[in-house]
Amino acid sequence: MRITVRLPDDLGENVKRRTDNVSAYVTDALTEKIEREERRRARWELLDMAGEGSVDPDIHEQNQQLRRAEDRSGDPSLE
Repeated sequence: MRITVRLPDDLGENVKRRTDNVSAYVTDALTEKIEREERRRARWELLDMAGEGSVDPDIHEQNQQLRRAEDRSGDPSLE
């Protein structure tokens, strides 16, 4: 499928500097984003099923910090 998007110039140039295949790069980025959203939704569904009335309000930020650390480590076993 062909999709046309508008990006800020600096973002587009950044992508072009990183890869020779922009389509594959964007495909990978979108796939990763969708998978992340699905995992987040699944976690919330599990919390709902557990019936716990309270969720640590900082849990999202903690998860994001862990994810950033995993992304920097490059260790696929941590995903």
